[in-house]
Amino acid sequence: MAAQRKRTAQGVDRARRRAAGAALAGAGLAVLGGLRAGPAQAQPAWPSRPVTLIVPFASGNVTDSIARMIGERLAAALGQQVVIDNRPGASGGIGMSAITRAAPDGYTIGMGAIGPMALNPALYSRLPYDPQEGLSVISVVYKGPTLILVLPGSPLTSVADLVKASRAQAGGMDYATAGIGSSMHLTGEWLNRALGAQLRHVPNRGSGAAALLLLGREVPVLLDSSTAALNYVRSGQMRALAVTSAQRLKALPDVPTLAEAGFPGVVVDGWLSLIAPKGLAEPVRQRLSDEVRKIMQDSEVRDRIAAQAGEAVVSGSEESAQFVRAEQRRWAELVRAVGIKLD
Repeated sequence: MAAQRKRTAQGVDRARRRAAGAALAGAGLAVLGGLRAGPAQAQPAWPSRPVTLIVPFASGNVTDSIARMIGERLAAALGQQVVIDNRPGASGGIGMSAITRAAPDGYTIGMGAIGPMALNPALYSRLPYDPQEGLSVISVVYKGPTLILVLPGSPLTSVADLVKASRAQAGGMDYATAGIGSSMHLTGEWLNRALGAQLRHVPNRGSGAAALLLLGREVPVLLDSSTAALNYVRSGQMRALAVTSAQRLKALPDVPTLAEAGFPGVVVDGWLSLIAPKGLAEPVRQRLSDEVRKIMQDSEVRDRIAAQAGEAVVSGSEESAQFVRAEQRRWAELVRAVGIKLD
């Protein structure tokens, strides 16, 4: 009997030890399982898939060219493909709307420009996107001025001649641009106010049509972007009286600035900036800003942009955001003063 009780006690003791061992093993597996599950549940490091770069204009223009140049190098820096997505239409509104509606996760970014970001908010009462509250500015990357152009045989040999002749002409002197509300059109309005010129706008549907008006002697003056007009000047078909940038262009070293032409303090540039939807996480924004700064410092990039009569800009995210806000205020004041509305 005593032996039987002893065997029973030993069996119970073994059962307790097996249960305790199973419990410890289960706890260990749970801990190990938790360690394994942790990284699987964590968000992957950005970027873990391709990034889309929306360009709110058609392919083949300077905005598209700069976007592709940046996208190629950004892909190499990030280790992920950067896909260029052209969304033209509505003066940049279609592409800008797509950017502002995208998730602020760093997988959709965009190329902003002076038109949709600074001019359109002043020219239109309502927009399908909010360029002030709907976007994060990552970096201003490019500036491109306007050229004041005449024919080679024009009696206008300087900006001072232009101002004087425009004042003397009844109703002012006509100037052609790529279109109403374009940066070139508003540059003309700026020249009227800052220089006291009397220039009368003749809008067109694109730079090519505007250039034909000057070449056909239908207008005496053309205001066009430095990139669009570069070949006309180099070929001798047009003569540039001045460039609206702060410094002379490397591609056109003989063309004076407005300051050098006797009108200091008047600087007007078109510009491009890398942007993203509002709410982009600060580490992602900073990474993009840092990589783009490196890209815009690259000598090959700077030389290619200079060859297109533009300027590569190296600018941090906060500095860029301040610049864009200042441009929005600047152009809004001009548009209000002139009284232009496009809706």
